[in-house]
Amino acid sequence: MSSVLPSIFSTGLAEAWLSVGVALLAALGLTPVVKRIARWNGQVDWPSDDRWHDRPVALMGGVAIVGAVALGMAVAGTGAFPWPVWIGASALFALGLTDDLWGVRPEAKVLTQVLATAAVLYAGHEFWRGGPVWASIPLTFLWVIGITNALNLIDGIDGLAASVTAIAAGALALLSVALGNLALAAVMLALAGAAIGFLVYNIPPASVFMGDCGSLVLGYLLSVGALGVQGGGGPVVGTLVPIAVMAVPIFDTTFVTVTRVLRGRSVTDGGTDHVHHRLIKLGASEGQALALLSGMSAAFGGVALSALWMQRLLALAVAALLLVLVTVVGVYLATMGGGRLAGVSSSESGMTARFGALMRTYAGGASWKSVAGLLADLLVVGAAFVVAAYLRYGGAPPPDWSAVMLEILPAVIGAKLLVFYTFGLYEGIWRHAGTPEVVRLAGASGTASVIVWVGLVTVKGPAALAPSILILDWLVTTIGIGGARFAFRALRQYAAAHRDGGRRVLIYGSDPDGILLLRHLRQHPELGRTVVGLLDENSVRHGYRMQGVEVLGAPDDLPDICSDHDVEEVIVPLKAVSKEERSRIREQCAAAGVDCQYFDPTIRPAPETSTSPLTDNGRGEEKILSP
Repeated sequence: MSSVLPSIFSTGLAEAWLSVGVALLAALGLTPVVKRIARWNGQVDWPSDDRWHDRPVALMGGVAIVGAVALGMAVAGTGAFPWPVWIGASALFALGLTDDLWGVRPEAKVLTQVLATAAVLYAGHEFWRGGPVWASIPLTFLWVIGITNALNLIDGIDGLAASVTAIAAGALALLSVALGNLALAAVMLALAGAAIGFLVYNIPPASVFMGDCGSLVLGYLLSVGALGVQGGGGPVVGTLVPIAVMAVPIFDTTFVTVTRVLRGRSVTDGGTDHVHHRLIKLGASEGQALALLSGMSAAFGGVALSALWMQRLLALAVAALLLVLVTVVGVYLATMGGGRLAGVSSSESGMTARFGALMRTYAGGASWKSVAGLLADLLVVGAAFVVAAYLRYGGAPPPDWSAVMLEILPAVIGAKLLVFYTFGLYEGIWRHAGTPEVVRLAGASGTASVIVWVGLVTVKGPAALAPSILILDWLVTTIGIGGARFAFRALRQYAAAHRDGGRRVLIYGSDPDGILLLRHLRQHPELGRTVVGLLDENSVRHGYRMQGVEVLGAPDDLPDICSDHDVEEVIVPLKAVSKEERSRIREQCAAAGVDCQYFDPTIRPAPETSTSPLTDNGRGEEKILSP
C-alpha cells in the first residue's frame, strides 16, 4: 500500500484533482441557487407519515449535484466511461427529475433502469468480468439496478446519501489509483467533490434534498465505478471489493427487503423502517446515526482497499467474519423490542413471530436459533484458523503449510463444533448471558483448540501446528464466537442506556437496590422514564458513574439538581431506606417541586392467600412503582 500513496500526488493525477476541485466549488455555488428556485416554484417536500423530516424542505438538489459532476468532467474528460454510460446517466437524471416533479409509474422506472444497465453492458462493463455470459449478464443487471436503487433508499435522513457517496467514491478513487486507472479516479473524485459540496447544505438539519434526480444518478455512476475496479486482486477478491465499498446501501436494502417481506408489506413503499430510522428509534440522534453509518461505510471502504493486497483465502476469512457481524446487527435491528420500543409499530412482533415460524419450518424446528448459531460458528471457526495462521507468519504462510492448512481446515471446523455442542453452547439464551456463560464459552474454545492440536500432532506429527498458531486461533475464535453471542446483549444494553423520552427521573441510592431500579427502568421503556442521574448520601461517590449514569449529589442538593437537569420525579428503592428517611426524602422532593415515588421489588403472596397487594400494610398510602 505504501507504494501507492506517493502516486496520489503525482502529476498524472492533475486532472483528477482538478475535477474534484471544480465539482466541489460548483456544488457549493449551484446548490443555493437551485434551492432558491425550487422554493420559488413550490418544489418542496412536505412532512408525511412515510417521511422522516418534520418541516418542509426544498427539493431538486440533484440538479446541482449533476451539474457539478458535469462541470468536473468537462475539465477532466469523460474517457473513463464510454458514451453509453453517460447516456444511461442522462436517462436516469431525466427519470428522477420527472419523478420529483410529477411522479412516474413504477414500470417506467424499471424500464429506464434496465435500459441504462443495457448501456453499461454495451460499453463493455460487466459484473464478474471473464465469467460465463449466462451468469455475468444477470449479475450486472442485479448489481447496477440494485445499487442505483439502494443509494436512493438510504436518502432517508439528512446527509446520509451524500456522505455515503463521498466516502464510496473516495474509496473507489483510491482503488483506481492503486490499479493504475487514473481516468476512473478522476470520475470518482468528481462524484466525491459534488457530494461534499452538496453535503454542506444537506447535513442535519438539511435545507435541501437531492431528490431522485440526484440519488439515481449517483447510485448509477457508483455502481459502474465499482465495476471498473473489479478486476483487481483476482476474481474472488475482485468480486468482494465492490460489495465492500457499497456495504452500507447493500445492507440497508437487504434489511428492508427481508423485514418487509416477513411483515407482508410492499418492498417498494416508502417508510421509516430503514436501518438509519431504527438507529434513531433506539435513541441515537439523527447526527449520531449519520456518523455511525458514515463510519461504517469508511471502515468497509478501508477493508476493500486492503483486500487488494490480501490473498484469496485471507480475503474470504475476513469476508466471513464481516458477514457474521452484519448479520448479528441486522437481526438485532429487526427484532429490537417490537411493540415495547417507542416509535416501532406493533407489526414488528408479528414479523418476529412469522420469521420464527419460517425458521422452525425450514431450519431446525424449534431449535432454529441453535442452528443459526451453529452456522455462524462454522464461519467464525474457519475464518479464525486462517486469520491465526496469517498473524503467526505476518502474512502468507509458507506454501507447504498453506497446503496443510487447507487439508485440515474441514477437520478443525468439525472437531470444534462438536466440542461446542458438547459444552452446551447451543442451548443457552445468550441475550441473558452472564459470567457463567463467559467461563463456559472460554472453556469450550480452549478445550476445542487443545483437542485440535492433539489430533493434528497425532496424525501429522509435532511440526504440523506451531503452538503460537494454537494460541492465536483460540484467541480469535473465542473473541469471534463470544462477540456473536454477547453482541445482542451489548447492543440491547447500549440502546437502553441511550434511550430518551418520558419523565426525567433521579434514583435515590447508588447501591445494588438503586442499580436494580435503573436496570428495571431501562428494560421497561413502557414505564416512560429516563434516568438522568443518581442521588447518594456518600459524598465519596459524587461524580462517579454507575451503569453510565452519574451520581449527581446528595438529597440536600436536590433543588439545584432538579433545576439543572429538568428533573420531574425522584424514585426511591423502598427496601433501601427506613420510614424516617422516606419521610425526609418526600419533604425534599416537595420543596424541589418534583414528584416522589417508591420502587418495591417485594415478593408478594398470590391473591388466593392474601387480600393485601403489599407485604407491609403501613405502606398502603404511599405511591409505589412496582415491577
